[in-house]
Amino acid sequence: MKRITPLILLVIITLSFAAPSTHGIPGLHRVNSAIPIGFNEMSFGLGLTYWTAVNEYKNFIYHSHFLPHTLMFPEVTDVEHTGQARFSLAYGIWDYIDLAANAAYSSTFYERGSFEERSTGHWEEIYGFEGYNLILHGGYNPITSLKDVVWFGGDLRLGFSSADTVFLRNEDGPDGIWHSGQLISTARRPFTTTGNNSLAMELLITGDFNRWLPMAPVKAHLNFGYAKYMQNYHFTDFRVMPVVAGWSYSDSTIVYIEVADGVFNMGFGLEIPTSHLDIFLEYTNQKLIDRDNASVSYFTPGIRFKDNSGTYLNVIFDLSTSTFDPGYYDLGHGLYQTDSVVTEDQRAERAPLPIGGVFDWGVSVAMGFSSDIVTDEGQTDSATLSGTVTDSLTGEAVFSTITFPGMPIANVTSDGVTGFYTHIIPSGEVPVTVVAPGYGNTSATIVLGRNQAATLDFALLPNLSSITGSVRDGAGIPIAGASVTIGSTTPVTVTTNDAGVFTADVEAGTWPITVQADGYISDNRSVSLIANETVNVSFNLRDALRAGAVLSFDNIYFTSGSATLKPESFSILDSVAILLRDNPNARIRIAGHTDSDGSEASNQTLSERRAQSVFQYLVSTGISGDRLTTVGYGESMPVVSNDSAANKAKNRRIEFTVLSI
Repeated sequence: MKRITPLILLVIITLSFAAPSTHGIPGLHRVNSAIPIGFNEMSFGLGLTYWTAVNEYKNFIYHSHFLPHTLMFPEVTDVEHTGQARFSLAYGIWDYIDLAANAAYSSTFYERGSFEERSTGHWEEIYGFEGYNLILHGGYNPITSLKDVVWFGGDLRLGFSSADTVFLRNEDGPDGIWHSGQLISTARRPFTTTGNNSLAMELLITGDFNRWLPMAPVKAHLNFGYAKYMQNYHFTDFRVMPVVAGWSYSDSTIVYIEVADGVFNMGFGLEIPTSHLDIFLEYTNQKLIDRDNASVSYFTPGIRFKDNSGTYLNVIFDLSTSTFDPGYYDLGHGLYQTDSVVTEDQRAERAPLPIGGVFDWGVSVAMGFSSDIVTDEGQTDSATLSGTVTDSLTGEAVFSTITFPGMPIANVTSDGVTGFYTHIIPSGEVPVTVVAPGYGNTSATIVLGRNQAATLDFALLPNLSSITGSVRDGAGIPIAGASVTIGSTTPVTVTTNDAGVFTADVEAGTWPITVQADGYISDNRSVSLIANETVNVSFNLRDALRAGAVLSFDNIYFTSGSATLKPESFSILDSVAILLRDNPNARIRIAGHTDSDGSEASNQTLSERRAQSVFQYLVSTGISGDRLTTVGYGESMPVVSNDSAANKAKNRRIEFTVLSI
């Protein structure tokens, strides 16, 4: 039962399909996916959205047009109601490229706070086609090791609308801000068409975490983009002054401006897909680059219902996370009441946002069809593969990676305690290769039908090599009980028998071997081992310390031209430290020697510094400095002539002379 439950969950969570975003291409709501819909696939959708926002005006001054006096209200509230209908259509023209189109029809109802003396007109409204968009969308997963895991894509959007200017206007008497026939431009989405044109580009990244972690059914989408919007405005602005009899229209000006806005778009979304329900959450922000503190951002949770017939239903909520100043985006109307001249730049700065101002909240419902969602009832094109991976010699569980060479299938690992693995793979013929450190790769091919489940166990053969050898003293006499350590991270240690012989089985590779025995100087070297082969190596250890003995080492290594010890020298120096600890009364002299390369003076200094480095290392192991002295001989005492690289290596040495025992 423990194995069946994860399998059922895996079947459910890996059934993830594409449905369109508001743009018509695959995605969530505003956030788009980098995964294309697929060749010859299609989708269409119809969406309805309602937004609302409250505009609050503090210390609102209103000059009555009925009575000759001015009134001030501590607070006045106007409410905006906006609805939008969207239609989108998309088609996969290639495996990696989609083409989509969408259109939007919107309406705005401006509800003014009603109170005595304010205009009797309580509502203003506007409706019509908002605009049209053509979209080229594509995506690809170029990283072979992350096939179907991380997708990179992009989209290119071209938007346009009618050149006729249709605005939301005040249709009756003055309301304290606007007058008859004037634009109510401070509404969030007040315009049906303003001759808008737009061009947008986005970079899309989608990651499917379920491909890494089969029990984590999460997809993530990241969008970055830039859009350019053009707006054309042609209207007459009035300068209005209150007078005793009502209002005086003292001046007017015809305004004809073109407003260009660059917008940086960012979106992030997470979704949890199942076979019939997707839960998602997204955050989007659109920042107008050339305007101060002008941005529109929403935090948007949503649910997508879908079935095997290809239909879907989205229910989405918008919660605003940015602010909107209802008294600022008035196309310079407020400035014109006090300044004789209002420049085009000032009016452009105060132009309505081409992306619409942020609403307090909104709700959307969308439904449609996507052929990518269509499946046969109860059938999928996948199968279930499971089994165990064990050591062929011991039968113990092995932690391994199960791969599928040449197939767009994510890797899966076997459990290190039980050896069990399970994975959802495509039906058909699938190659399988198991890889584990210390073992030879094992491969098999399995053929599975749709919805079929099969078990495939693997018994891995360890990549072991045999190493054998002998340990003798300087006279060739076997040394029994010598300790032989092979490896560094997880070393294998064996001891020699009465004949001085040792044998060990270790993983193939190149490993250091260290031999230690009481009364002898330790020795070490590196040996390369090939799987399933036997290597023989022998050691001859030097006798224990005696007064006057000289121990010379040309395998104590330093960084070239310096006195810095290399790590491979530490084991030799550790063996010297062991000898000194085993001979607590021994005193030694450490002598440094160099070859003839370089000047005589520099070689003298280098030999002294290297002897001092060895001194400091031995002291760091616990050897008293009173037992050690140092001297440097430079190039003055070669053991062989410096006429070859090999001879020079012998002359670069450290010698230990036993002064007393």
